[in-house]
Amino acid sequence: MIASTAASAGVTQPTIPPLLHTGDLPGPLSMNWLAEFGTVSKLDESSAYWSEHASTLYGRASIVAAIAPFGTVACTRTAAWVWLGGTDFPDTIDVISTSHFRSSCAGRRIRVFKRLTLPEQIIKVGPLTITTPARTACDLVMAPDDEPDPSTLNNLVCQLMSAYEFRPNDCLQIIKEHRHHKYAGRAREFFDAIQREINNVTAGRYV
Repeated sequence: MIASTAASAGVTQPTIPPLLHTGDLPGPLSMNWLAEFGTVSKLDESSAYWSEHASTLYGRASIVAAIAPFGTVACTRTAAWVWLGGTDFPDTIDVISTSHFRSSCAGRRIRVFKRLTLPEQIIKVGPLTITTPARTACDLVMAPDDEPDPSTLNNLVCQLMSAYEFRPNDCLQIIKEHRHHKYAGRAREFFDAIQREINNVTAGRYV
């Protein structure tokens, strides 16, 4: 069963579409004009998302839901952007799916991962189905060698752990369930190292 998040009481949800296309505007230069003023953030020459939407978790989920293929689960760097935000929208749309997608969306290549995904590792944020923060962290560590770079990876994982209050042991349990993955060993070493650092800091407080 997929869990659902509810909007916090008193929080105004976006009332305008998360994505804007040049056909929605009165002229071809309107998109550039709005981008210069920071009203929108361009994805490509014909589409953009409202910058205000990207400032909230629900808004970012709505943006990705409008771009990602139907029936997929947002994961890896796309999921990290939804959970954490940031000025730069990911350069790929990362999803878990059993389908192949040859076309691009909003100028982004759709990158498909065919991975075992347990129900408790998926959550619904507004209109978007997405991996949980802990599962997202595991997927980032188990990504191909060339992305993301080590410093970016460490930063993203630490931000996720801090923002959503999960621990390395939570990730180690997830990795245990995916022990046959090509990069499972590397992921275990990564989270073991973080756990050792936490243990050393905790022990130092009582010395």
